[in-house]
Amino acid sequence: MKSYLSFKRFLKAQSQDQKGMALLMVMSSIAILTYLLADFTFETKVHQIKAYNAQDRAQARLTAEAGVAFSLGKLRIYQEVRNRLEKNKNLKQMIPDGQIESVLSLPFIFPIPMGEKASNIQKNALQEFEAGTVLKGNLNVTMTQITGFLNPNLLRLPVPDPNNPNQARDQGRDRDQDRDGEGNDKTPAQIIEEKLLAMLTEEIRLKREQDNLFDQLYATLDPRLLVKELKYYVNNPEALNDPEIPEIQAIYNEAGLQARHAPMTSLDELYTLAGWPEVVVNMVKDRMTVHEVGVISLNQMTENTLRLIFPEITPLQIEEFFNYRDGDPDLGEPPRPFQSVDEFKNLILRLNIAQENQYNQRVTEFKAAGLEFGVVGQLYKVISTARYNTASVTVTAFIELPAKPQPPPPPQAPGGQNPPPRDDQDPDGDQPPPGQQPRTGQPPGQGQPQELPLELMLPRIVEYRID
Repeated sequence: MKSYLSFKRFLKAQSQDQKGMALLMVMSSIAILTYLLADFTFETKVHQIKAYNAQDRAQARLTAEAGVAFSLGKLRIYQEVRNRLEKNKNLKQMIPDGQIESVLSLPFIFPIPMGEKASNIQKNALQEFEAGTVLKGNLNVTMTQITGFLNPNLLRLPVPDPNNPNQARDQGRDRDQDRDGEGNDKTPAQIIEEKLLAMLTEEIRLKREQDNLFDQLYATLDPRLLVKELKYYVNNPEALNDPEIPEIQAIYNEAGLQARHAPMTSLDELYTLAGWPEVVVNMVKDRMTVHEVGVISLNQMTENTLRLIFPEITPLQIEEFFNYRDGDPDLGEPPRPFQSVDEFKNLILRLNIAQENQYNQRVTEFKAAGLEFGVVGQLYKVISTARYNTASVTVTAFIELPAKPQPPPPPQAPGGQNPPPRDDQDPDGDQPPPGQQPRTGQPPGQGQPQELPLELMLPRIVEYRID
Protein backbone atom coordinates (compact mmCIF):
# COMPACT_ATOMS: atom_id res chain seq x y z
CA MET A 1 0.00 0.00 0.00
CA LYS A 2 2.84 2.30 0.80
CA SER A 3 4.54 1.63 -2.53
CA TYR A 4 1.31 2.32 -4.37
CA LEU A 5 0.96 5.75 -2.73
CA SER A 6 4.58 6.57 -3.58
CA PHE A 7 4.05 5.73 -7.28
CA LYS A 8 0.86 7.85 -7.39
CA ARG A 9 2.68 10.86 -5.92
CA PHE A 10 5.45 10.38 -8.55
CA LEU A 11 2.92 10.42 -11.45
CA LYS A 12 1.23 13.53 -10.03
CA ALA A 13 4.56 15.34 -9.81
CA GLN A 14 5.49 14.42 -13.37
CA SER A 15 2.13 15.60 -14.75
CA GLN A 16 2.59 19.01 -13.15
CA ASP A 17 6.06 19.55 -14.71
CA GLN A 18 5.60 21.85 -17.90
CA LYS A 19 9.25 22.41 -18.82
CA GLY A 20 9.27 19.84 -21.64
CA MET A 21 6.10 21.24 -23.26
CA ALA A 22 7.61 24.71 -23.64
CA LEU A 23 10.67 23.28 -25.36
CA LEU A 24 8.48 21.22 -27.70
CA MET A 25 6.39 24.26 -28.66
CA VAL A 26 9.50 26.36 -29.38
CA MET A 27 10.98 23.65 -31.60
CA SER A 28 7.69 23.26 -33.48
CA SER A 29 7.47 27.00 -34.06
CA ILE A 30 11.04 27.14 -35.37
CA ALA A 31 10.31 24.28 -37.76
CA ILE A 32 7.17 25.97 -39.11
CA LEU A 33 8.90 29.34 -39.52
CA THR A 34 11.84 27.66 -41.27
CA TYR A 35 9.46 26.02 -43.76
CA LEU A 36 7.62 29.29 -44.37
CA LEU A 37 10.91 31.13 -44.86
CA ALA A 38 12.16 28.53 -47.35
CA ASP A 39 8.88 28.62 -49.26
CA PHE A 40 8.86 32.42 -49.31
CA THR A 41 12.50 32.51 -50.46
CA PHE A 42 11.75 30.03 -53.25
CA GLU A 43 8.71 32.00 -54.46
CA THR A 44 10.69 35.22 -54.33
CA LYS A 45 13.50 33.64 -56.35
CA VAL A 46 11.06 32.31 -58.96
CA HIS A 47 9.36 35.70 -59.35
CA GLN A 48 12.74 37.37 -59.57
CA ILE A 49 13.82 35.01 -62.35
CA LYS A 50 10.54 35.63 -64.18
CA ALA A 51 11.04 39.36 -63.88
CA TYR A 52 14.59 39.12 -65.19
CA ASN A 53 13.46 36.92 -68.09
CA ALA A 54 10.67 39.36 -68.96
CA GLN A 55 13.16 42.22 -68.82
CA ASP A 56 15.60 40.34 -71.05
CA ARG A 57 12.87 39.51 -73.55
CA ALA A 58 11.70 43.12 -73.63
CA GLN A 59 15.26 44.26 -74.31
CA ALA A 60 15.71 41.59 -77.00
CA ARG A 61 12.47 42.72 -78.65
CA LEU A 62 13.61 46.34 -78.67
CA THR A 63 16.91 45.31 -80.25
CA ALA A 64 15.12 43.20 -82.90
CA GLU A 65 12.76 46.08 -83.71
CA ALA A 66 15.79 48.33 -84.04
CA GLY A 67 17.01 45.94 -86.75
CA VAL A 68 13.77 46.45 -88.68
CA ALA A 69 14.13 50.21 -88.29
CA PHE A 70 17.68 49.90 -89.63
CA SER A 71 16.36 48.05 -92.68
CA LEU A 72 13.75 50.75 -93.25
CA GLY A 73 16.56 53.30 -93.21
CA LYS A 74 18.51 51.33 -95.82
CA LEU A 75 15.45 51.14 -98.04
CA ARG A 76 14.85 54.86 -97.61
CA ILE A 77 18.38 55.59 -98.85
CA TYR A 78 17.93 53.07 -101.66
CA GLN A 79 14.69 54.79 -102.68
CA GLU A 80 16.44 58.15 -102.95
CA VAL A 81 19.29 56.68 -105.01
CA ARG A 82 16.93 54.86 -107.38
CA ASN A 83 14.79 57.92 -107.95
CA ARG A 84 17.84 60.02 -108.75
CA LEU A 85 19.15 57.40 -111.16
CA GLU A 86 15.80 57.19 -112.91
CA LYS A 87 15.82 60.94 -113.48
CA ASN A 88 19.42 60.99 -114.71
CA LYS A 89 19.74 58.57 -117.63
CA ASN A 90 23.48 59.14 -118.07
CA LEU A 91 24.15 58.33 -114.45
CA LYS A 92 21.89 55.29 -114.62
CA GLN A 93 23.95 53.86 -117.49
CA MET A 94 27.11 54.21 -115.40
CA ILE A 95 25.69 52.42 -112.32
CA PRO A 96 23.94 49.12 -113.08
CA ASP A 97 20.74 48.34 -111.19
CA GLY A 98 22.11 45.10 -109.80
CA GLN A 99 25.06 46.88 -108.19
CA ILE A 100 23.02 49.07 -105.88
CA GLU A 101 20.55 46.28 -105.30
CA SER A 102 23.32 44.06 -103.93
CA VAL A 103 23.91 46.53 -101.11
CA LEU A 104 20.50 45.71 -99.65
CA SER A 105 21.30 42.02 -99.40
CA LEU A 106 24.33 42.60 -97.16
CA PRO A 107 23.57 41.30 -93.64
CA PHE A 108 24.09 43.41 -90.53
CA ILE A 109 25.65 41.82 -87.45
CA PHE A 110 26.09 43.47 -84.05
CA PRO A 111 28.54 43.48 -82.37
CA ILE A 112 30.34 43.99 -85.66
CA PRO A 113 33.03 41.31 -86.05
CA MET A 114 36.55 42.62 -86.49
CA GLY A 115 39.23 40.61 -88.24
CA GLU A 116 42.64 40.01 -86.79
CA LYS A 117 44.27 42.00 -89.59
CA ALA A 118 42.19 45.11 -88.94
CA SER A 119 44.16 48.32 -88.62
CA ASN A 120 44.14 50.59 -85.57
CA ILE A 121 42.03 53.11 -87.47
CA GLN A 122 39.37 50.48 -88.13
CA LYS A 123 39.42 49.30 -84.53
CA ASN A 124 39.09 52.84 -83.19
CA ALA A 125 36.23 53.57 -85.59
CA LEU A 126 34.45 50.43 -84.46
CA GLN A 127 34.94 51.30 -80.79
CA GLU A 128 33.52 54.78 -81.38
CA PHE A 129 30.50 53.29 -83.16
CA GLU A 130 29.78 50.80 -80.38
CA ALA A 131 30.20 53.52 -77.75
CA GLY A 132 27.66 55.73 -79.52
CA THR A 133 25.01 53.09 -80.11
CA VAL A 134 22.25 52.11 -77.70
CA LEU A 135 21.96 48.55 -78.98
CA LYS A 136 22.25 45.85 -76.35
CA GLY A 137 22.89 42.19 -76.88
CA ASN A 138 23.45 40.50 -80.24
CA LEU A 139 21.66 41.38 -83.47
CA ASN A 140 21.53 39.68 -86.86
CA VAL A 141 19.54 41.34 -89.67
CA THR A 142 19.03 39.91 -93.16
CA MET A 143 17.00 41.39 -96.01
CA THR A 144 16.06 39.50 -99.18
CA GLN A 145 13.77 40.06 -102.11
CA ILE A 146 10.57 38.08 -102.24
CA THR A 147 10.96 35.39 -104.88
CA GLY A 148 7.40 34.03 -104.87
CA PHE A 149 4.97 35.97 -107.02
CA LEU A 150 1.83 33.83 -107.28
CA ASN A 151 -0.67 35.77 -105.20
CA PRO A 152 -3.87 33.92 -104.26
CA ASN A 153 -5.47 37.26 -103.43
CA LEU A 154 -5.47 38.03 -107.15
CA LEU A 155 -8.12 35.31 -107.48
CA ARG A 156 -10.62 37.67 -105.89
CA LEU A 157 -13.62 38.60 -107.98
CA PRO A 158 -16.02 41.51 -107.48
CA VAL A 159 -19.47 40.71 -106.17
CA PRO A 160 -21.82 40.67 -109.19
CA ASP A 161 -24.28 43.46 -109.61
CA PRO A 162 -27.83 42.06 -109.68
CA ASN A 163 -28.77 44.85 -112.09
CA ASN A 164 -26.15 43.62 -114.58
CA PRO A 165 -27.15 40.12 -115.74
CA ASN A 166 -24.14 39.79 -118.04
CA GLN A 167 -21.74 40.31 -115.15
CA ALA A 168 -23.66 37.88 -112.97
CA ARG A 169 -23.52 35.25 -115.69
CA ASP A 170 -19.82 35.62 -116.53
CA GLN A 171 -18.47 36.30 -113.05
CA GLY A 172 -16.59 33.46 -111.42
CA ARG A 173 -17.32 31.07 -114.25
CA ASP A 174 -15.44 27.78 -114.15
CA ARG A 175 -12.30 28.00 -116.27
CA ASP A 176 -12.79 24.36 -117.28
CA GLN A 177 -16.04 25.36 -118.95
CA ASP A 178 -14.66 28.47 -120.64
CA ARG A 179 -11.44 28.25 -122.56
CA ASP A 180 -12.11 31.03 -125.01
CA GLY A 181 -9.86 33.51 -123.23
CA GLU A 182 -6.59 32.15 -124.60
CA GLY A 183 -5.44 35.48 -125.98
CA ASN A 184 -4.06 38.58 -124.34
CA ASP A 185 -7.48 39.55 -123.00
CA LYS A 186 -7.15 37.35 -119.92
CA THR A 187 -7.81 38.97 -116.60
CA PRO A 188 -5.18 38.85 -113.83
CA ALA A 189 -7.39 36.36 -111.97
CA GLN A 190 -7.42 34.03 -114.98
CA ILE A 191 -3.65 34.25 -115.45
CA ILE A 192 -2.85 33.62 -111.77
CA GLU A 193 -5.36 30.78 -111.67
CA GLU A 194 -3.71 29.09 -114.64
CA LYS A 195 -0.21 29.56 -113.18
CA LEU A 196 -1.31 28.20 -109.80
CA LEU A 197 -2.92 25.19 -111.42
CA ALA A 198 0.14 24.48 -113.57
CA MET A 199 2.47 24.82 -110.58
CA LEU A 200 0.39 22.57 -108.29
CA THR A 201 -0.09 19.96 -111.02
CA GLU A 202 3.63 19.72 -111.74
CA GLU A 203 4.75 19.70 -108.09
CA ILE A 204 2.22 17.05 -107.06
CA ARG A 205 3.20 14.91 -110.05
CA LEU A 206 6.89 15.11 -109.15
CA LYS A 207 6.17 14.38 -105.48
CA ARG A 208 4.16 11.29 -106.39
CA GLU A 209 6.98 9.98 -108.53
CA GLN A 210 9.57 10.49 -105.79
CA ASP A 211 7.57 9.58 -102.67
CA ASN A 212 5.53 6.35 -102.60
CA LEU A 213 3.97 7.18 -99.24
CA PHE A 214 2.75 10.54 -100.55
CA ASP A 215 1.35 8.78 -103.62
CA GLN A 216 -0.59 6.36 -101.41
CA LEU A 217 -1.92 8.98 -99.00
CA TYR A 218 -2.92 11.57 -101.59
CA ALA A 219 -3.69 9.48 -104.66
CA THR A 220 -7.01 11.31 -105.15
CA LEU A 221 -5.65 14.81 -104.55
CA ASP A 222 -6.92 17.04 -107.36
CA PRO A 223 -4.91 20.27 -108.05
CA ARG A 224 -7.93 21.77 -109.76
CA LEU A 225 -9.99 21.51 -106.56
CA LEU A 226 -7.11 22.99 -104.54
CA VAL A 227 -7.16 26.09 -106.71
CA LYS A 228 -10.93 26.33 -106.46
CA GLU A 229 -10.65 26.10 -102.68
CA LEU A 230 -8.28 29.06 -102.76
CA LYS A 231 -10.87 30.99 -104.75
CA TYR A 232 -13.54 29.98 -102.25
CA TYR A 233 -11.35 31.07 -99.33
CA VAL A 234 -10.46 34.56 -100.60
CA ASN A 235 -13.75 35.43 -102.35
CA ASN A 236 -17.17 36.44 -101.21
CA PRO A 237 -19.38 33.37 -101.83
CA GLU A 238 -21.76 35.55 -103.82
CA ALA A 239 -18.99 36.27 -106.33
CA LEU A 240 -18.57 32.61 -107.27
CA ASN A 241 -20.72 30.71 -109.71
CA ASP A 242 -19.19 27.25 -109.73
CA PRO A 243 -21.07 23.94 -109.33
CA GLU A 244 -18.25 22.48 -107.20
CA ILE A 245 -18.30 25.25 -104.58
CA PRO A 246 -20.96 23.44 -102.46
CA GLU A 247 -18.65 20.40 -102.34
CA ILE A 248 -15.81 22.56 -101.01
CA GLN A 249 -18.15 24.22 -98.53
CA ALA A 250 -19.20 20.79 -97.25
CA ILE A 251 -15.54 19.96 -96.50
CA TYR A 252 -15.30 23.06 -94.28
CA ASN A 253 -18.58 22.26 -92.55
CA GLU A 254 -17.44 18.71 -91.84
CA ALA A 255 -14.12 19.93 -90.45
CA GLY A 256 -15.82 22.59 -88.34
CA LEU A 257 -13.85 25.37 -90.05
CA GLN A 258 -14.87 28.73 -91.42
CA ALA A 259 -13.34 30.12 -94.60
CA ARG A 260 -12.06 33.68 -94.39
CA HIS A 261 -13.86 34.93 -97.53
CA ALA A 262 -11.41 37.84 -97.59
CA PRO A 263 -7.85 38.49 -98.80
CA MET A 264 -5.12 36.58 -97.01
CA THR A 265 -2.85 38.65 -94.81
CA SER A 266 -0.16 36.01 -94.28
CA LEU A 267 1.01 32.88 -96.07
CA ASP A 268 0.53 30.99 -92.81
CA GLU A 269 -3.18 31.04 -93.59
CA LEU A 270 -2.51 28.36 -96.20
CA TYR A 271 -2.24 25.91 -93.30
CA THR A 272 -5.86 26.67 -92.38
CA LEU A 273 -7.22 25.48 -95.72
CA ALA A 274 -9.33 22.39 -95.06
CA GLY A 275 -8.42 20.57 -98.28
CA TRP A 276 -4.72 21.47 -98.44
CA PRO A 277 -2.41 18.92 -96.76
CA GLU A 278 0.48 20.47 -94.86
CA VAL A 279 3.00 18.71 -97.08
CA VAL A 280 1.52 20.41 -100.15
CA VAL A 281 1.69 23.83 -98.49
CA ASN A 282 5.36 23.26 -97.68
CA MET A 283 6.02 22.26 -101.29
CA VAL A 284 4.66 25.43 -102.88
CA LYS A 285 4.90 28.07 -100.16
CA ASP A 286 8.13 29.60 -101.46
CA ARG A 287 6.52 30.46 -104.81
CA MET A 288 3.56 32.32 -103.36
CA THR A 289 2.95 35.62 -101.63
CA VAL A 290 -0.07 37.45 -100.26
CA HIS A 291 1.39 40.89 -100.92
CA GLU A 292 1.71 42.85 -104.13
CA VAL A 293 5.06 42.00 -105.67
CA GLY A 294 5.06 43.79 -109.03
CA VAL A 295 8.56 42.55 -109.92
CA ILE A 296 9.83 39.00 -110.44
CA SER A 297 13.35 39.23 -109.07
CA LEU A 298 15.75 37.66 -111.57
CA ASN A 299 18.72 37.45 -109.21
CA GLN A 300 16.67 35.74 -106.48
CA MET A 301 14.81 33.42 -108.84
CA THR A 302 14.84 29.76 -107.79
CA GLU A 303 14.71 26.63 -109.92
CA ASN A 304 11.00 26.20 -109.20
CA THR A 305 10.27 29.77 -110.25
CA LEU A 306 12.25 29.35 -113.45
CA ARG A 307 10.31 26.20 -114.29
CA LEU A 308 7.07 28.01 -113.58
CA ILE A 309 7.92 30.78 -116.05
CA PHE A 310 9.32 28.43 -118.71
CA PRO A 311 7.62 25.02 -118.29
CA GLU A 312 9.50 23.53 -121.28
CA ILE A 313 12.94 24.09 -119.73
CA THR A 314 15.16 21.00 -119.42
CA PRO A 315 17.32 20.00 -116.41
CA LEU A 316 20.47 20.71 -118.43
CA GLN A 317 19.26 24.22 -119.27
CA ILE A 318 18.44 24.83 -115.60
CA GLU A 319 21.95 23.80 -114.61
CA GLU A 320 23.52 26.04 -117.26
CA PHE A 321 21.33 28.97 -116.22
CA PHE A 322 22.32 28.84 -112.55
CA ASN A 323 25.98 28.07 -113.33
CA TYR A 324 26.02 31.34 -115.26
CA ARG A 325 24.16 33.44 -112.68
CA ASP A 326 25.53 31.95 -109.46
CA GLY A 327 28.91 30.76 -110.72
CA ASP A 328 30.45 27.30 -110.87
CA PRO A 329 33.04 26.57 -108.13
CA ASP A 330 34.15 23.39 -109.87
CA LEU A 331 35.13 25.31 -113.01
CA GLY A 332 36.27 28.39 -111.12
CA GLU A 333 33.63 30.60 -112.76
CA PRO A 334 32.56 33.59 -110.64
CA PRO A 335 28.89 34.49 -110.17
CA ARG A 336 27.43 36.91 -112.71
CA PRO A 337 24.24 38.40 -111.31
CA PHE A 338 22.01 40.08 -113.85
CA GLN A 339 22.53 43.80 -114.12
CA SER A 340 19.54 44.35 -116.42
CA VAL A 341 16.53 42.54 -117.85
CA ASP A 342 18.23 42.45 -121.25
CA GLU A 343 21.01 40.27 -119.81
CA PHE A 344 18.40 37.82 -118.59
CA LYS A 345 16.67 37.81 -121.96
CA ASN A 346 19.92 37.26 -123.85
CA LEU A 347 20.79 34.29 -121.61
CA ILE A 348 17.34 32.74 -122.10
CA LEU A 349 17.72 33.04 -125.87
CA ARG A 350 21.35 31.85 -125.90
CA LEU A 351 20.53 28.73 -123.87
CA ASN A 352 17.56 28.11 -126.18
CA ILE A 353 15.20 28.01 -123.20
CA ALA A 354 12.68 29.96 -125.25
CA GLN A 355 12.51 31.66 -128.62
CA GLU A 356 12.16 35.42 -128.74
CA ASN A 357 8.46 35.29 -129.59
CA GLN A 358 7.87 32.85 -126.70
CA TYR A 359 9.82 35.09 -124.32
CA ASN A 360 7.81 38.13 -125.39
CA GLN A 361 4.61 36.16 -124.90
CA ARG A 362 5.63 35.32 -121.33
CA VAL A 363 6.41 38.98 -120.65
CA THR A 364 3.00 39.98 -121.99
CA GLU A 365 1.21 37.40 -119.87
CA PHE A 366 2.88 38.45 -116.65
CA LYS A 367 2.39 42.13 -117.40
CA ALA A 368 -1.33 41.46 -117.73
CA ALA A 369 -1.19 40.06 -114.18
CA GLY A 370 0.71 43.12 -112.93
CA LEU A 371 4.13 41.41 -112.87
CA GLU A 372 7.35 42.35 -114.61
CA PHE A 373 10.85 40.91 -114.80
CA GLY A 374 13.45 42.99 -113.00
CA VAL A 375 16.71 42.99 -111.09
CA VAL A 376 15.40 45.49 -108.56
CA GLY A 377 12.76 44.47 -106.10
CA GLN A 378 9.73 46.18 -104.63
CA LEU A 379 8.95 43.74 -101.83
CA TYR A 380 11.52 42.63 -99.25
CA LYS A 381 11.54 40.22 -96.35
CA VAL A 382 13.47 41.34 -93.27
CA ILE A 383 14.41 38.87 -90.53
CA SER A 384 15.82 40.53 -87.42
CA THR A 385 16.99 38.18 -84.65
CA ALA A 386 18.17 39.61 -81.32
CA ARG A 387 19.60 37.84 -78.27
CA TYR A 388 19.99 39.38 -74.85
CA ASN A 389 21.24 37.13 -72.03
CA THR A 390 18.94 34.09 -72.21
CA ALA A 391 16.17 35.73 -74.27
CA SER A 392 15.88 35.51 -78.06
CA VAL A 393 13.32 37.35 -80.23
CA THR A 394 12.88 37.19 -84.00
CA VAL A 395 10.93 39.86 -85.87
CA THR A 396 9.88 39.12 -89.45
CA ALA A 397 8.72 42.08 -91.52
CA PHE A 398 7.62 42.36 -95.13
CA ILE A 399 8.45 45.83 -96.46
CA GLU A 400 7.13 47.19 -99.74
CA LEU A 401 8.63 49.90 -101.91
CA PRO A 402 5.57 50.98 -103.88
CA ALA A 403 6.02 52.69 -107.23
CA LYS A 404 4.18 55.86 -108.03
CA PRO A 405 1.47 54.97 -110.56
CA GLN A 406 1.82 56.25 -114.12
CA PRO A 407 -0.78 58.76 -115.26
CA PRO A 408 -3.51 57.26 -117.43
CA PRO A 409 -3.12 57.68 -121.21
CA PRO A 410 -5.18 60.41 -122.87
CA PRO A 411 -8.55 59.26 -124.16
CA GLN A 412 -8.78 58.40 -127.82
CA ALA A 413 -11.51 59.30 -130.20
CA PRO A 414 -13.52 56.49 -131.81
CA GLY A 415 -11.49 54.56 -134.35
CA GLY A 416 -8.24 54.94 -132.41
CA GLN A 417 -7.63 58.51 -133.56
CA ASN A 418 -6.17 61.17 -131.30
CA PRO A 419 -8.64 63.55 -129.65
CA PRO A 420 -9.24 66.94 -131.24
CA PRO A 421 -6.50 69.51 -130.60
CA ARG A 422 -6.90 71.77 -127.63
CA ASP A 423 -7.02 75.53 -127.83
CA ASP A 424 -3.32 75.77 -126.95
CA GLN A 425 -2.34 73.61 -129.95
CA ASP A 426 -2.18 74.02 -133.68
CA PRO A 427 -5.15 72.76 -135.64
CA ASP A 428 -2.83 69.96 -136.84
CA GLY A 429 -2.43 68.85 -133.25
CA ASP A 430 1.36 68.51 -133.56
CA GLN A 431 2.97 71.69 -132.23
CA PRO A 432 1.93 74.25 -129.63
CA PRO A 433 1.58 77.89 -130.63
CA PRO A 434 4.82 79.91 -130.82
CA GLY A 435 6.28 80.76 -127.44
CA GLN A 436 4.56 77.93 -125.60
CA GLN A 437 6.06 74.68 -124.36
CA PRO A 438 4.66 71.27 -125.23
CA ARG A 439 2.36 69.64 -122.72
CA THR A 440 3.94 67.74 -119.82
CA GLY A 441 5.05 64.27 -120.89
CA GLN A 442 4.37 64.96 -124.57
CA PRO A 443 7.43 65.71 -126.73
CA PRO A 444 7.12 68.01 -129.72
CA GLY A 445 5.89 66.36 -132.87
CA GLN A 446 4.23 63.41 -131.11
CA GLY A 447 0.66 62.91 -130.05
CA GLN A 448 1.36 60.18 -127.48
CA PRO A 449 2.61 61.05 -123.98
CA GLN A 450 5.96 59.70 -122.86
CA GLU A 451 6.16 57.24 -119.98
CA LEU A 452 7.41 59.02 -116.88
CA PRO A 453 10.51 57.71 -115.04
CA LEU A 454 9.92 55.16 -112.33
CA GLU A 455 9.51 56.86 -108.97
CA LEU A 456 9.57 54.82 -105.79
CA MET A 457 7.60 56.02 -102.80
CA LEU A 458 8.46 55.66 -99.12
CA PRO A 459 8.89 52.09 -97.86
CA ARG A 460 6.06 50.71 -95.77
CA ILE A 461 5.63 47.61 -93.65
CA VAL A 462 2.83 45.36 -94.93
CA GLU A 463 3.28 42.41 -92.52
CA TYR A 464 4.89 42.24 -89.09
CA ARG A 465 5.40 39.13 -86.97
CA ILE A 466 7.17 38.62 -83.64
CA ASP A 467 8.32 35.14 -82.64
